[in-house]
Amino acid sequence: MCLPSAVCHLMPEPANPGFLPALARIVQRYGIDLVIPASSDALPAISIGRLSLGVDVVVPGPGPTGTAHDRLLTAWSLSSHGVGVPDFGVPSDFADAQDALDAMGGQLTLRSRWASGARVATVFNASDDLDWSAMSDDWFVQRFVPGLTYSVVLYRPLDGKGRLATVLEESVQEDTAAAVTRVREDDAIGVERVARAAVRALGLTGPLEVGIRCGADGLPVVLDVKACFGPHTGLVPEVLDAVLRDHPAPPPTGVRQQAVYGMAPSSRGALRNRVARIGEAR
Repeated sequence: MCLPSAVCHLMPEPANPGFLPALARIVQRYGIDLVIPASSDALPAISIGRLSLGVDVVVPGPGPTGTAHDRLLTAWSLSSHGVGVPDFGVPSDFADAQDALDAMGGQLTLRSRWASGARVATVFNASDDLDWSAMSDDWFVQRFVPGLTYSVVLYRPLDGKGRLATVLEESVQEDTAAAVTRVREDDAIGVERVARAAVRALGLTGPLEVGIRCGADGLPVVLDVKACFGPHTGLVPEVLDAVLRDHPAPPPTGVRQQAVYGMAPSSRGALRNRVARIGEAR
């Protein structure tokens, strides 16, 4: 759904050579002075080509963005910095499906190795359910961790200073619909601390969202990292306030013209009156 005051454009896929030129034309046509990516699959292209746009872009540097886009590199980086992650690998790390299940404690999840707007993962309990010979290393294998699930919505400024983080607990209701509630600050210290350690280890800045689960031992482990506005950012409007504060409109007009690429559907309601959405993803 488009807003009355916004213009939406159908964009090429981010991997398409025409993506950045199309975005640059939109920036020039509408006098955009701030580009806010809100789609993980577009982050690498925008981060690498941000200088060619000639305007302010809310995106981490190419190195951290590239690492966060690859779930395998993310897990390696976090593990090397002492941040808890579930056991992980790619299909070629295991002889067959049973070998993978044994290594993952009898239950594993499979998801795309590449970050995207969705965080969908499929849980497997039996080797008969997996055709391992058809699996490529585009898939990410991870031990399934049952327990409480959290999303930590953060904003980390370029100087790394400032404290803005909100811990949300995700729960599934009887109708399978997900309910998300804010966690009291006193009850969220451990989860928030792990999320902050994760974004520091990856060198990420800007709006971020970290998926965390606490297993039977109560220790938080990082499941996923989204290096831009995430699916729950709309529940924490303070993040957008921080982005706009740290990226003020240029003189002389002081009027902000923003392009938001790929706004997550769940974020639109809370943000709909606060940004001009140009560049709706596909």
